[in-house]
Amino acid sequence: MKKNKFKIVLSILTCILIAVVIIILVTYKNKTVYYASAMYLFDTSTPEKAIGISDYVFVCKINKILRTEYKYPIEIEISLEETAIVTTPYTIYSIDVIKNIKGNLDTSKSIEFMQYGGMNEDGKSYMFLEEGSYLLEKGGYYILMADTWLGDGGIIEASEPNRIIALGKNFDITAENGLEIVSKYEEAYKNEIVPSTKNGDIVDKINHISKYDVSYISDRD
Repeated sequence: MKKNKFKIVLSILTCILIAVVIIILVTYKNKTVYYASAMYLFDTSTPEKAIGISDYVFVCKINKILRTEYKYPIEIEISLEETAIVTTPYTIYSIDVIKNIKGNLDTSKSIEFMQYGGMNEDGKSYMFLEEGSYLLEKGGYYILMADTWLGDGGIIEASEPNRIIALGKNFDITAENGLEIVSKYEEAYKNEIVPSTKNGDIVDKINHISKYDVSYISDRD
């Protein structure tokens, strides 16, 4: 793919952002990385604002990558005489929810989590949302501020860097530092800022309940 020919529009079902993919000539795991230059519909510059547009906020541990799904195929021009079909990669992880901060996801079993980005379908390059974004680390702990996608609620997703807080592999939620970090986001949730219009009306972001939510399970048993 040539730098001046690669153009793609990212479509997110939750309508959180609009992005155009551009090539950044850096490497990750010895492969070229493509990043998306995003225009966000909502401000996530503070924990209060990021939490305000999220369906779920939780501390979790990454177990492993389960698979990469390829969505939104489009045709691009790679030369004057040649085109190719490209897709958008989404990485699916197995995670354990350690503690809920907003929402009530099941903590008794592993669930699936999705991140925009990952290995491209050609197997030769990666694509991520913003510069500095990478795959979540196996065995790592994170605070995720996630959305539930349309459909059966089977997809919970967070990709924007402001909504993925890395805590490291040695994070201990019971230690003083761990309690302090979690307390910070619990306090932010108490003071969450939900988007509103100029008239002060709350923006209808169409929140959805995840099938991994405890109440979703109990309602359908």
